[in-house]
Amino acid sequence: MPTQSVTRALAILSCFTEEEPLLRGSDIAKKLDLTASNVSRLLSTMESLGFVEKDEFSGCYRLGPEIISLSGIALNNYEIRKQALPELHKLEQELQLGANLAILNKGKMFYLAHVDSRKSPRMYTMVGYRNPLHCTGIGKVLLAHLEKDELDSIIKQEGLYPLTQHTITNKEDLLKELETVRNRGYAVEKEELALGRACIAAPVRGRTGKVLGGVSISGPLSEMNLEEREQKLSRKLIETTDLISLKMGYITVANRL
Repeated sequence: MPTQSVTRALAILSCFTEEEPLLRGSDIAKKLDLTASNVSRLLSTMESLGFVEKDEFSGCYRLGPEIISLSGIALNNYEIRKQALPELHKLEQELQLGANLAILNKGKMFYLAHVDSRKSPRMYTMVGYRNPLHCTGIGKVLLAHLEKDELDSIIKQEGLYPLTQHTITNKEDLLKELETVRNRGYAVEKEELALGRACIAAPVRGRTGKVLGGVSISGPLSEMNLEEREQKLSRKLIETTDLISLKMGYITVANRL
């Protein structure tokens, strides 16, 4: 397939989003400023290979099963996910709260795994979702351990826009918050991303001590009950992230003794 066709095929795949999971060929042609005939030929080839599939009733296209197969291969190749997933299940079982794993990707936090609380299971997966860094627990953990230049670059590029009235939107306030995260070893987010919800997050480190990602426990305010449970929850979370870090090759002084 010529390079231009490959580029256009990948551009077509990128047209599908959470907001627009179903698209007509004409919608795609308009988004990419391509002719309908070009898009039709590409979609036909992609459908035959399983990368898209066409709904016989609506005539709309959706991402195909081959995308799911490739996603599974990609996910299973993340060592941090393999090491963290059993521990996420243990967190949920013990605390009955949601447990999440995410890394830094393209200036946002990127979910690699999540285990829903049995009290409030979702009808969709969070894997592959991206969320802002400045208003999430894992996001703050990731920001807190970046070099200054990279931190400044992300803040400049992504901005500090509000999602609720509790979101930190001032750089100076965010820097103070990140200092607190570093000092106590975990981050707290309370109604900064979504009203009525809160989370606590802590870092996962690799062999060299570099922060590779973060794990969080999250749930409704009433179940998190941070006023009474923050110390207990943060202690359990840090025990878990220390264990995952150890499995990833990070050896602290305490682990050597």
